[in-house]
Amino acid sequence: MPRKLQMKNILYIAPDISVKGGISTVIKGFLSTHLSRKYNIILVASHVDGSKLRKLIQAIAGLLITAYYLIFKHIDIVHIHGGDITSVMRKYFYFRLVKLFKCKVIYHFHGAAFLEQYLNATLGWKSRIKSLLEKSDIVICLSDSWRKSIIQIAPESNVRVVYNSVSLPALDEEKREEKKILNITFLGLIGERKGVFDLIEVVSQMITDECNIHLTVGGNGDISRFHDEIEAKGLKNNVTYAGWIEGDAKDKLLRNTDIFVLPSYGEGMPMTILETMSYGIPVVSTFVGGIPELIINGTTGYMIQPGDVNNLYAKIMDLVLI
Repeated sequence: MPRKLQMKNILYIAPDISVKGGISTVIKGFLSTHLSRKYNIILVASHVDGSKLRKLIQAIAGLLITAYYLIFKHIDIVHIHGGDITSVMRKYFYFRLVKLFKCKVIYHFHGAAFLEQYLNATLGWKSRIKSLLEKSDIVICLSDSWRKSIIQIAPESNVRVVYNSVSLPALDEEKREEKKILNITFLGLIGERKGVFDLIEVVSQMITDECNIHLTVGGNGDISRFHDEIEAKGLKNNVTYAGWIEGDAKDKLLRNTDIFVLPSYGEGMPMTILETMSYGIPVVSTFVGGIPELIINGTTGYMIQPGDVNNLYAKIMDLVLI
């Protein structure tokens, strides 16, 4: 029998790998490891970027494709990846479908703002989410803090912590040349939750204080507001918007980064921090989600309380003056 036929078939239900976000980055990371050689991983896209209609069509198509594989193929494990509460609600229907076929289910929880959203959900959806978590064979979360939160919601769930991972880049051990401008980088969803507007306020103050710095922002989200903020604060010459970057462009940017800042109000286990630290770059971030399990405060970076703009300024300045 050919070796391929002996492999276990694992159905991955997750956002399409073209979707801009951390889950897609994690999936791409899995596919680049030995796992894709050891197991037959079948990807089913439950979500795509685009209009509401396109997202609805993809969600329905994903359910139909999942049903096809469950009916006509032997599936050993279904690995469902979910994010915040809208994603969890969408994945609930996949979960119910998979359970009809009595397949083993791993639910991989990537949510960042989920807990707050869950508290505001209806009683019906709270009950469904609790059922999903407790009836999955294993629930994977990204940090111990999230493990505790999930157990509060679903005490009977079988929760395991599996940290995100990144490939280590090949770094030149030679010392960097002394530069006139210090490069600060932010990568993530542009909006309130990631704290990018707090960072812009701090950068504006640092420029006023005659610090020779440049901020590069990469990501998607509320681009219009971002540009309005830059325009209003007169930072066009001090801030660059790089768009959504990955691959070689991200590698080049991180090799030229001196300080990485992610002043988030809510996180799971940020891939951007893991990627940044793999380049040996100091990080300034916040005491939220799994971040305290990544950063040794005062050694590999600094953490502040979210929204504390004065302390954010102070911690970045500590690194600028080193």
